[in-house]
Amino acid sequence: MNEATKRAFETIDRMKDEIVETIGRVVRVPSVNPKYPGVDSEEVLGGETRANELIAELYRTIGCEVDLWEEESKRANAVGVLKGSGGGKSLIFNGHIDTVPVGRHEDWKWSDPYSGRVEDGKIYGRGSCDMKGPVVAQAMAARALQNLGIRLQGDLILESVVGEEVMDHEAGASATIRRGYKADAAIVSEPSAPEAPLAVVPVSPGLLWMAVTCRGKSSHAATRGETFRAGGAGAKVAVNAIDKGVFIFNCIQKLEQEWGLTKKHPLFKPGHFTLHPGVITGAPHGVSVPFFISEFCTIEYAIWHHPDEDAESVKKEVEDFVRHSAALDEWLRDHPPEIEWKLHWPAFSVDVDHPICTTIGQAHELAAQGTRFEGPAVVQGFYAVCDAVFLSAGGIPSVVYGPGSLLHAHAVDEFLDIDELMVATKAYAAAAIEWCGIA
Repeated sequence: MNEATKRAFETIDRMKDEIVETIGRVVRVPSVNPKYPGVDSEEVLGGETRANELIAELYRTIGCEVDLWEEESKRANAVGVLKGSGGGKSLIFNGHIDTVPVGRHEDWKWSDPYSGRVEDGKIYGRGSCDMKGPVVAQAMAARALQNLGIRLQGDLILESVVGEEVMDHEAGASATIRRGYKADAAIVSEPSAPEAPLAVVPVSPGLLWMAVTCRGKSSHAATRGETFRAGGAGAKVAVNAIDKGVFIFNCIQKLEQEWGLTKKHPLFKPGHFTLHPGVITGAPHGVSVPFFISEFCTIEYAIWHHPDEDAESVKKEVEDFVRHSAALDEWLRDHPPEIEWKLHWPAFSVDVDHPICTTIGQAHELAAQGTRFEGPAVVQGFYAVCDAVFLSAGGIPSVVYGPGSLLHAHAVDEFLDIDELMVATKAYAAAAIEWCGIA
């Protein structure tokens, strides 16, 4: 460990209370993404800006050139540039300020989803883990360097963007690139776990949102026996679309089981690539009561696909499977399911031997000495998707490394472990010193 890194670690230890208090302050400013499905956008609009105003002020205390701007009204991004002396490589520290909704307030500790309170070594509240805590950690790493008078050679760019929770990258991450904020590499501070806390994450899966709809034929619910019993009149009377939807559901589950055996990646846990049926709706048209044979059934899937597969090939595989499955059913052969593709969030990937992976891995190993996270950094795939893909698409090699777990990120009583937070903050400081160089 060089002297500058050692001093930075000691400084960060002394800043612990300040770091925790700052995260609590930011958590207490609700910043739910106004485009999240089911959200009253007018009620939450402006929260992202208010939270990023706090982040921008933090950037100013570091001595950054601060840019606070809105691509969309009341949705400000915050960027702080810590100018280097020249001659070193530039680095982006990226995170997002928007959060998912909180659900019922009474389900949370203290009946307050935005408490920012500390208990048993954890900071609680929506966004503490995903990902206001990690955003503040990156800024505080830069602040520790400034407090010590350590000037970097390369530029360090701090980013807190909007929109990530709904892939609204044009308003957030991609907007920073259009505005000219580019670097030789980026570290995205999304929570790295599961599987391992504070892992180096150079790859994510792709995500597709699919809706598959089966159509039926309505009649009085009392005719159900005619629709599927031996000797009944069958489709001449009615066809329950929900029955047909369940048939397709069971078929797609067979495909999911096949994926668990055939789609493998060295950085992902076996069985990670799945077809998740997240929403099912079915009813007669315009009459949501059980006294009719249902006319439609729609199942909406989140499909997590292998990062080496392009979206079109995955779509074709699923569509072909649904078509072949429908051919096994008398009604569906002539009335095939309708498939709608609603969203594709691409995968990102950087070589595990890329210098940015090596840099943050070595920084973690230094920062974790003497803690329960001690040892070489684990290299693994990301559980979900994030803005690293859009930074990568903009020509910025990107890696994920951050405190917290996605198992807690969208859950009631979301929290961030403070010991893990402190290791991450030190690792960011060490990575900046190594990557950007010291003037």
